[in-house]
Amino acid sequence: MKLIRATAAWIFTLLCILPAEHSARATVARFPATSISSADGLRLTTQSDDDAALTGVQIFVSAGLAHQTRTTNGAAALAAECIVRTPVSASLAQSSIPMPVREAIEARGGSVTYSVDERTVHYYLESTPDRMPEVLKLFEGALAHPDFSGAAVAAARRTLDNRIAESEKNPFEVGVQMFRESFLQSGTAYPQYGTLATLESLGGSQVRAFYATTYRRGGMSVSMTGRVTPEIVAAVGRLAESLPSGAVAPLHVTVQPVPASTKRIIAQRDVARPFIIVGFGAPSPSDHDFGAMLVLEALLSSAFERSSATTLALGERSVGAVYFYDSAPASLVVYVNGGTGIDPTVALREVVLVAKSLATRPLGSDALKRFKAAATGEFVRSATTLYDRAYLIGMLASTSLGERGLNGALDAIDHASSADVQRVAKTYLQRYIVALIVPRQAQQE
Repeated sequence: MKLIRATAAWIFTLLCILPAEHSARATVARFPATSISSADGLRLTTQSDDDAALTGVQIFVSAGLAHQTRTTNGAAALAAECIVRTPVSASLAQSSIPMPVREAIEARGGSVTYSVDERTVHYYLESTPDRMPEVLKLFEGALAHPDFSGAAVAAARRTLDNRIAESEKNPFEVGVQMFRESFLQSGTAYPQYGTLATLESLGGSQVRAFYATTYRRGGMSVSMTGRVTPEIVAAVGRLAESLPSGAVAPLHVTVQPVPASTKRIIAQRDVARPFIIVGFGAPSPSDHDFGAMLVLEALLSSAFERSSATTLALGERSVGAVYFYDSAPASLVVYVNGGTGIDPTVALREVVLVAKSLATRPLGSDALKRFKAAATGEFVRSATTLYDRAYLIGMLASTSLGERGLNGALDAIDHASSADVQRVAKTYLQRYIVALIVPRQAQQE
């Protein structure tokens, strides 16, 4: 509690310092140049590094949560899990018997994973450059001819059931999902892997129908990082051609406005201490306010951890912030972790006070410089792996940042002024939804 009160007072002191205008200058590029090209309608985003030992390929398919209905909640993840489990022929697998494509790729020293977001399912493949064309060929077979048999769907369902059970034990994930369900509407509000009940109701025919309407060539884009060779580019083109032609039905993502009066949601979970999520709306990367919100994320995430000499993991921090700018729509959450020994109620009040002060008092020049440096460092750390970079350049390619991508985000931070930060705080941080996760026993007492 002393740390929280002392830090809040420190922030208020900084806010009282008169701001100095920050000169507009371009940030020195920290990432290799990104290029965007099109081949038969397929968008290819490339950040090539000839000195890299590996190649990363991110394949985006317009088959995300927003394409689901209430009755097909979980179909996006179920289809993706079935695809990475699909057996490839013995000749392709170079084996005496067919094996799941995930195992066949691993046998060649590569890997394949997937994630589900509001708009897309994105598959990530990584291997050495010389093996990547072969890895893409293996994945092409599974992507174009997935196994949606009863046995395959049942096995995929068991995997997702386990992931759901694990996420239910994570108070941060539970709180973010509670906020999403209050902030979003229709499919975008659904959990990433569905629910135990909805997965149980989905069979091969429903998953097959979902796949048929969303896995189309016109709904695919690809990003590549690391060492990218002409052979890899050609293999990516062949993979895209393996899907049926045509576009995917356009999406209309709807959002429930964050209410003017604070909305509170409470859930019981098997956690030791209370955990609070405070959710706000936020600008997208295409918005002029993108850089200023990245600065606010850094401020809110680091301001309450000044006594720590090391970078703490998400679950170890007492208070932190996460800007989901890659979501549609974007949002910002501030979390208060009661498991670190602080009083969550006191911390929540301090967070709200800081948010209100940011909207009424401009940051001083020293504070602005400090938190812009923190925001730059945090963004660079978020794009250190090939996976991170492949995902971010592909996601940002569809925004107004385009080819500027990662370096454009750094420029946005650099160009954010004190007035920008104050305006963004006033626009987005004055309305919020609170999700409270409490221990089950505490509710029963």
